[in-house]
Amino acid sequence: MNVFASKNECFKCGATKDDSGGGGGGGGKDKGGKGKGGKNPDWDCPKCGMSVFGSKDECFKCHVRKDGSKGKGKGGGPHDAPAPERFSEAQWEKPRTENGLQTLGEIAPQGMEWSYVLNDESRRSFAAYLSCPFTKEQTGQFFEQSKEGTDWQQPEGAHGPIPRKTAWMVDRSGCNCMYRYGSIEVPPQIYPQWMMEVMTLIMPMCGLSDPRMWPNCCNMNLYEDGGMSVGWHSDDEALFQGKFNDIRIISLSLGVRRKFELRANWPDKGEMAVRTMMLGDGDLCTMEGMTQKHFQHRVPKEGNVNGPRINLTWRWNVKHTPKCPVGRKR
Repeated sequence: MNVFASKNECFKCGATKDDSGGGGGGGGKDKGGKGKGGKNPDWDCPKCGMSVFGSKDECFKCHVRKDGSKGKGKGGGPHDAPAPERFSEAQWEKPRTENGLQTLGEIAPQGMEWSYVLNDESRRSFAAYLSCPFTKEQTGQFFEQSKEGTDWQQPEGAHGPIPRKTAWMVDRSGCNCMYRYGSIEVPPQIYPQWMMEVMTLIMPMCGLSDPRMWPNCCNMNLYEDGGMSVGWHSDDEALFQGKFNDIRIISLSLGVRRKFELRANWPDKGEMAVRTMMLGDGDLCTMEGMTQKHFQHRVPKEGNVNGPRINLTWRWNVKHTPKCPVGRKR
């Protein structure tokens, strides 16, 4: 924050020029203090990871306090909701042997070695990464094209601007579906030529050589530094039907390396709490099957990250909104 030279501490967080605690009785965000402006620092919910305003004493999403105790609010995250009915005593979902789901690792061409950090046959949920198959020149070009060739937005929700920039792109079929999550709406942009060129390189690496089978939409996020993030969530919007059917999400990371985490909504006893992928420049990632029903994911804040990251996340819109001309055609 830019501070007037006549002031000896930041009006927002109370820290002095040398980063020590200010006269208001505390320091910056990391010190958890209060400046003369009377503002407490924002904090991350210990349960769901949501960034919470310093003026609030409990998480607005799951109503847990900073110390982990339960707040006074009602509701909560998926852990508080009843678990869905299981297919059988041994299986959460119908086995792949009965429904025929194939993962990208199984359909990708030889030489494309996908590494699965989540391989949950019981939940029919899978997540994997493919280490960068591109040159530095290619990833640099991808980054510049996506950064300069996109109309980036930073919508405001009920608690202020979201902590990242975003964009929503759709194919050239005439779709005009908005991307909605919570109170946020992002208008569509038509796939530009550079997007088609990137997909021409990437989709065959995923075993999708026929353009008619390519994703028809792409959600994009720009994290300018480690302070930008996205909290725990599932890509379970109605457009994608991920709560009810097997779906596939394919993403490309560009720029600095960032942490990507997954956790089960209804973990079994003794189950690994969080699965982590470190996604760097040019790495590909996939989430498949019923992952959006049974798992949440996030990109957490990282204080030691200074550079930008762009993430392109391709999906399939299978349930167009009633006013969308593509939906009416069907």
